[in-house]
Amino acid sequence: MLRNLRSEFLLDPDIHYLNHGSFGACPREVFEDYQNWQRILEQNPIDYFTRQLKGLFGQEASGPLEKARTELAHYVNADPEGLIFTPNVTVALNAIANSIQLQTGDEVLTTDHEYGTIIASWARKCAQNDAILTEVAIDLPVSTQAEFVDYFWKHVNSQTKVILMSHITSATALVLPVKEICARARKAGIITVIDGAHAVGQLNLDVTSIDADFYTSNCHKWLLTPKGTAFLYVHTSQREAFEPLVISWAEINQPSFALRHEMWGTRDMAGFLCIPTALKFREKHDWETRISESKILLYQYREIFAKSLNREMICDETWLAQLASVLLPQDIRLGKLWQYLWEEYKIEAMITKWQGESILRLSYNAYNTPDELDLLHKAILDYQNL
Repeated sequence: MLRNLRSEFLLDPDIHYLNHGSFGACPREVFEDYQNWQRILEQNPIDYFTRQLKGLFGQEASGPLEKARTELAHYVNADPEGLIFTPNVTVALNAIANSIQLQTGDEVLTTDHEYGTIIASWARKCAQNDAILTEVAIDLPVSTQAEFVDYFWKHVNSQTKVILMSHITSATALVLPVKEICARARKAGIITVIDGAHAVGQLNLDVTSIDADFYTSNCHKWLLTPKGTAFLYVHTSQREAFEPLVISWAEINQPSFALRHEMWGTRDMAGFLCIPTALKFREKHDWETRISESKILLYQYREIFAKSLNREMICDETWLAQLASVLLPQDIRLGKLWQYLWEEYKIEAMITKWQGESILRLSYNAYNTPDELDLLHKAILDYQNL
């Protein structure tokens, strides 16, 4: 096992942070780079916005913002011109919903494993346009990914205009076969929108291979950047029709597709500018090996949890990345459990509901230890015995 990296992070030493998926922790040196960019902004705001960032007012886009965009695009294998920086996936998916034109009777097809706020935004979009939002029920446990693709595709019909799907589901932590869905959708002329909130930094993400019309992911989760850093990738076939969420001077000057969509007036870009530092941090600390080690340990512990809680596992390991969800006893009081874990053990853990099931989502990162998973297991058993 590689050495534990707790000292490289800013996490409170008195807490057990086992919920990286909700709000990822940022390494110390990445956060310092983030603060340095903020200081540069305050030292001379005019210089920062008009000379250092570049790309504004028709200048050649060759500054640090484009460097960050290019490095991130290379990391996810995407065309830099189509990669837009956005504060988070929720903003990106709202921008997509705002831009896509739905007609009466059009269908947006998704699953019942999607993130609640995303469903809410698309439900409103459909209601405003007399369109239909259909959530395909995916029961647990899931079988094979090939069967998932065939089953989901049976729900596609002549009215299906958009397929909206998570790459990694939030509550159930399933890695869905989005590449196969996108391939079928492109042949059928259906627009694909992929919510990859948890994907970048956790999976070997290849945006070009997935070939979605729209793909968005949060860098501030598993890529280890500061909060408020995400990206949206727009396929070449969608760029001409894609509407900016915010109209700014970039609409007049139009320095590039990406800048037209991400320049919202005065905005702190420091989080995006330290993406190269985050990528270097991961490389320096052999992050691919750390992911592999984390997954091995996580998969062992989900079996321990499932067995002791007398619940079946929801999938095999082919569905998992660096998150794993475990079914809790159905009669457990989730709010009370969450409160108990924090007040008695200073444990931060993801506890949620999905389709009537109580779920514990496990995560493990380079700053965690097996002892913390043992403590979480003990704490839940202790709570059951109260």
